[in-house]
Amino acid sequence: MENEEKLILEETHNDDIGTADFNFNTLVKVFQELSTASLIRSVAAVVPMKMSTGQIINIKKGSTDAFETVVNTLTINTATSNPTQTGLSIEAVQDLQNQYGLDGYDIAAKLLKGITDQAENTAFLTFLNANALAQPVLTLTAPASSEQSLFEITQRVQELVIKMNTPNFRTFSAFAILPYKNAASISALSHYVRGSEESETNMVLNKMGKTMYYVNPDVAATEMYVGLHETGKANMGASSVIMGTFPQEILRTTHVESFNTNMGILNRYATAMNPLHGGGFEMLMSAVIN
Repeated sequence: MENEEKLILEETHNDDIGTADFNFNTLVKVFQELSTASLIRSVAAVVPMKMSTGQIINIKKGSTDAFETVVNTLTINTATSNPTQTGLSIEAVQDLQNQYGLDGYDIAAKLLKGITDQAENTAFLTFLNANALAQPVLTLTAPASSEQSLFEITQRVQELVIKMNTPNFRTFSAFAILPYKNAASISALSHYVRGSEESETNMVLNKMGKTMYYVNPDVAATEMYVGLHETGKANMGASSVIMGTFPQEILRTTHVESFNTNMGILNRYATAMNPLHGGGFEMLMSAVIN
């Protein structure tokens, strides 16, 4: 039997692979343009930072008729100094882009954005718990009644807002972060009290009067947090929480064992209370809801 010589040939195709490219810059752009589901970015006065520390300066009336300055320092949160390893590889993003075209960039960016939002929410809830002045427990008289719960929760929220504006007026624009089960009353009945509702990823927002209501992402939470928030640059000094930000950066990194190229996110920021907060004039309060 004669030996047959066989050649290994590479086949050549002229398929349409116009959507098989991957542009890292496009992904970065989509990531930066996504709306946020981060609580702190929703309720804090956001100020850009150029160095690792900064100062928040405000003015208050002293013990006499004279005014004095008060200062708080913005220092980068230690946990945000190093990039977060997302576990999302370039190859996975390429697969998404190949499968869904330009929508693949959007899907990948939302996955990355979800990672940063979750990390920010976890850190912010710890910050709120550490800085909020505890107020008396709110015991709902009829927890099963959405109407009664709506009235009692919003009444307590407004009482706390007024308390923060006494004796010195700051702003009536405020935020309230409610536990899941209590937020349901606000969400279900807000249209009856001329409230406006807006849905965002992993978060439902409701605004009644000058107060914006948020859902606490921690399903086990029983406390509500109330603070002041001004959106205008001229009045941001009335906001309870200040956030110092740097641009969020998506980075490439090589996994040591597999040599696969993965993505990381550098998301540095700083958090501080308004220097007017404290000394009997708190600007952030909390209350357990039963």
